Amino acid sequence: MSSPELDSNLSLLKSSGFLRDFSRYFLLIVFFYINLGFLLPKLYDKRRLLLYWAGVFVSYVWISTLPFLMFPNQHRNDDEFDFFQNKISKTAGQSNQNELRDLPPPPPNDLDFIPENGRDFTNQKSPSDMQGSEGRQVGPPPPMLRQNNFFVRNYVMGILPFLLSFFSSFFLHQSIKKKEMERAKAKADLLNLRYQLQPHFLFNTLNSIYSLILIKSDDASEGILKLSNVMRYIVEESENDFVLLSKELFYIKDYIALQLMRTDESLDFDYKENGVTNDVKIVPMILLNYIENAFKYGVNAEENSKISIEVNVKDETLNFKVFNNIVNHSAADESTKVGMKNTTERLEKLYPGKYTLNVEEISGTYSVELNLDLSA
Repeated sequence: MSSPELDSNLSLLKSSGFLRDFSRYFLLIVFFYINLGFLLPKLYDKRRLLLYWAGVFVSYVWISTLPFLMFPNQHRNDDEFDFFQNKISKTAGQSNQNELRDLPPPPPNDLDFIPENGRDFTNQKSPSDMQGSEGRQVGPPPPMLRQNNFFVRNYVMGILPFLLSFFSSFFLHQSIKKKEMERAKAKADLLNLRYQLQPHFLFNTLNSIYSLILIKSDDASEGILKLSNVMRYIVEESENDFVLLSKELFYIKDYIALQLMRTDESLDFDYKENGVTNDVKIVPMILLNYIENAFKYGVNAEENSKISIEVNVKDETLNFKVFNNIVNHSAADESTKVGMKNTTERLEKLYPGKYTLNVEEISGTYSVELNLDLSA
């Protein structure tokens, strides 16, 4: 068994007024996503403003009108009036019954009975008769008032939730667009830095091959083979955002082999590698510049020198060290500064807050230590 209160609440949920409100808010949600996913990117962003605002206006008209086309049985005011009128009638009826029980018994059924004040009640109108002439009429509003209520409720009051849906989607779209522009700019900056590094590396490598050819070294053919491997790596892998650290080090060792081909016994070279696995990734060509500079400033046929490179990986943290004696003071040029600056900018953009870089130049020696968090 259900209580009268529950039945009345269920009847209100089934009323056309409730269904119209529900459908209206559902359409506002649909408009939010249509505006966000289609109208703004396809029309507004492409400066097709006339079509865009026409689409917004048509959406507003449909959201305000369609619920009444879908649920036309009763006017919302009628639903509310009937519901609350029944409530008031029940409450008033119970109140009247309680008051009647407290009244004294009626006078004898005597037609000649006249109260002491002399007032005759025989011609007194009943409350129901007085209601139409003297009392306030209770009933549905007139047709003109219903039309005015329809306009006010749907095209004036309905504009507030519509504007809320509109501006929410608009500002969300602007926020998404701004973030996309920032990502595109950052990607363009990184590509620019990468393209500046590649010619710099290529020129140095070609100089190494040229030196081998000049001295008619038997290593020239092997050097050209290693150079082709390095160039293939640059073309195929350097466009990726990340590569396996093991592959990056394999390419670096080919580059080191090219550099060692043009050196003699005056160079004391040492390379160590520990803890490198195949599941750790790194940004391509981020370590190369430090190795290039070591060979650029640390090799001189007329003076003994030392270059050491150490790569350690532990718990997805890379510890990279490069040390060299400064024996070639004539090698300093603007390209070195550009290469170091570009590498530092790439670290800052790609590993913000995830790296430490320590560069020291003390008593004719140059050392670099980079700690890099390679975790995803």
